[in-house]
Amino acid sequence: MAKHNQASLDTSSVSNSTPLYTCSDILGVAYTEEKALALLQRDNDSYQAYLGFEPEHQEKLLALLMGKRGLAITYDTFFKHVMNPDKNPERLERFLSALLSQKVKIRQVLPQTGNKLAEAGTLVIMDLLVELADSSIINVEIQKLGYYFSGERSCCYESDLIMRQYNQVKAERGKHFSFRDLKPVCMIIIMEHSARVFLDAFPNYIHRQQITYDSGAKVTSLFKTIYVSLDIFHAVVHNISNPLEAWLTFLSSDDPEQIVRLVNAFPEFLDCYQDIVKFRTNPKELILMYSEALLIMDRNTTQLMIEDMQTTIEQLKELSAQKDDIIAQKDDTIAALQAEIDRLSKSNK
Repeated sequence: MAKHNQASLDTSSVSNSTPLYTCSDILGVAYTEEKALALLQRDNDSYQAYLGFEPEHQEKLLALLMGKRGLAITYDTFFKHVMNPDKNPERLERFLSALLSQKVKIRQVLPQTGNKLAEAGTLVIMDLLVELADSSIINVEIQKLGYYFSGERSCCYESDLIMRQYNQVKAERGKHFSFRDLKPVCMIIIMEHSARVFLDAFPNYIHRQQITYDSGAKVTSLFKTIYVSLDIFHAVVHNISNPLEAWLTFLSSDDPEQIVRLVNAFPEFLDCYQDIVKFRTNPKELILMYSEALLIMDRNTTQLMIEDMQTTIEQLKELSAQKDDIIAQKDDTIAALQAEIDRLSKSNK
């Protein structure tokens, strides 16, 4: 796979007379490490939680508080905070419009919790779930690590959404209900580190599902799935020149120089970064959200390891079965040869 490169921005459209934002305008005035630590020490519980983080995560938090780096919002909790459709619906609308290549308007935010996947299973919990003005439903998921069995997972989530919609619409319309009343549901999965199945599709970084029939029959499907591979995006895109590429950069980059170029080319992102910078005045909330994000990461990593081991077990079982087949074939061959030897021996007597 190609080595990742920092994407740059085409700022040729920015007028020379336009005042440019600086790093301090976007990420705040730089603090010393001592002052950043003093902010954390205001609340002892938060500071103790910070001390319990791995050095890598301590460094990222300090850099954010010092104004040296931004925050890549591929952490689940921060993604929900910045893109919260209850507080800032226009942000999610702009992102969806760029990704779907059409203007979208959020009608309402839906409950994130759905049905159980099994009697003793866990609930289906969505990240951001909204209904658009055309009554279609969109669920946006953020993943630090792309899951195994991506397609199977998406089908389960989409099936849950369709059944929730079916139950609601049928209850509202009663005997006048028609399946024509059901609208598409769309799963959008954004991955910081893509699952292998998407890395194999390099250099494509957006994967849009297309359902067709070999006969050419125009059969309507309610399922729509879009996967976004941020790691592949950073590997192949070096000159950001449109809103979608700008959004993918915003979601995944914490590099100050890149952030400054992004905001000067697309000033609409300034309020998003200022929302993140507010954590410098409330480090207790920052630590709380970061702790939750790391908890989710650990849980997802554990699940990934379990699935990885399950996949390895299945592969070993398959190899074992193949070995058994080879042994059986050898036994058959030996038996056949022995029978031939016996026949020849008898004929020589």
